Amino acid sequence: MEVKKFEAPTLQEALETIKRELGPEAVILQTKRNKRGFGLMSKASVEVTAAVSVRAMDRKRVTEKRLPEKAIAEIQKMPASSQADVHERLASSTRDQVALSSKPRAAVRYVDIADSAEAPAIVRTAVRAQAQVAYGGTPAPQVEAPKQDTIAPLLKDAQMEIHSLKRMVEELKSQQLSNQAERANISAFATPALQEAFDQLVVQGVDKRFALSLIRQSGFELGSNASGDLEAVLDQVAVEIMREIKTADPLQDVAAGTGTPTVMALVGPTGVGKTTTLAKIASLGIKKGLRVGLINLDYVKASAFEQLATFARVLNLPFRSAHSVDDLSFAIRDFSTLDLILVDTTGRSQRDPESLKEIHSMLATIPSMRTLLVLSATTRDAEMYDMASRFAVFRPQGLVFSKLDETTLYGAVYNVPQKVRLPLLYLTTGQKVPDDIENATVERVVSLVMDL
Repeated sequence: MEVKKFEAPTLQEALETIKRELGPEAVILQTKRNKRGFGLMSKASVEVTAAVSVRAMDRKRVTEKRLPEKAIAEIQKMPASSQADVHERLASSTRDQVALSSKPRAAVRYVDIADSAEAPAIVRTAVRAQAQVAYGGTPAPQVEAPKQDTIAPLLKDAQMEIHSLKRMVEELKSQQLSNQAERANISAFATPALQEAFDQLVVQGVDKRFALSLIRQSGFELGSNASGDLEAVLDQVAVEIMREIKTADPLQDVAAGTGTPTVMALVGPTGVGKTTTLAKIASLGIKKGLRVGLINLDYVKASAFEQLATFARVLNLPFRSAHSVDDLSFAIRDFSTLDLILVDTTGRSQRDPESLKEIHSMLATIPSMRTLLVLSATTRDAEMYDMASRFAVFRPQGLVFSKLDETTLYGAVYNVPQKVRLPLLYLTTGQKVPDDIENATVERVVSLVMDL
């Protein structure tokens, strides 16, 4: 990991320098304000310590070596997530070129896919030029047509790549419009206190568009006089965050002894901690006096079965494992006398729509099935937006953020619910069962986002 310190007159200038030198995947470690000199001649500055992984820097260097300056300038205008995607694609292309010397070329080339009309022309031209270099400056060799049974996967991959490019371009257009409006509005901040509050939100990971909206509303509520007081501004920002964020308790309407169990399934990508989170929610149910049962629907990962079975023994709860729709229906009928049934599902990548459909079709066979979407707080915002969009097929009741103990920036806890319009349900802060879970509250969100 590379760690560097940057000093600039303002925080915004420091962040721009970090973005230019370390790339879009840089992480802010520390900020502090300096004041040099004395009296009227003193000069204030901001010192920011940032870090970036060696792998991310390598991807950035590959991009800068392979593309012309105009293309690099165009890429730097993109949102950080889009820049990272471009860096990854070009780095992957470089690795693939090494294999081209000893392996047959693919029938469907990336340069063909990248010719989508929506792709930025300057980036598309640069990618095509690099592909020609990979083929020795000559057109790609003709490859024998693939057999019929191989065409469908190739078309599917091509469609996914084109869809990804379209999303990247749409995000770029949206960000450019947002940046124009943002520059116009930021320059119109009435007081230094409003600017300072905006900078603090951005440093904590709040999306600039959301931060701008919060600051503008706070300034409007306070008026011109009170907007000059930083403490008053920060207090008003906290009020605005509490107004915007929505929370809910999924166990609030689960009553004991009704004779009809409530069935909840945890869904989400791999590695977000669904199994541990499910055990923690089971513990909350037990504290409410509910009779709880656990079902394992993770038929891919054997360790998930063992882990949930262990939790069931420790918590003294009934446990079943299901590998099919019939197994799942039987297990739920077997638990018909309980109050709450929690289902642990197989973790799947949001990039695997067929697997998501498979899980969805199984859960859809259970009437009144509720789903909770689990996301890791250590994931980048853009990826969480994508995950929430792909898992929307499950119609989740709300969001559960896990692994808050593994990050230092909590802007996503505000950004993602605002983006996907879902309430926050739970926050988890460690591996301990049943301790490291809490119901999400607006006060807790404010304390995280504003580092209180």
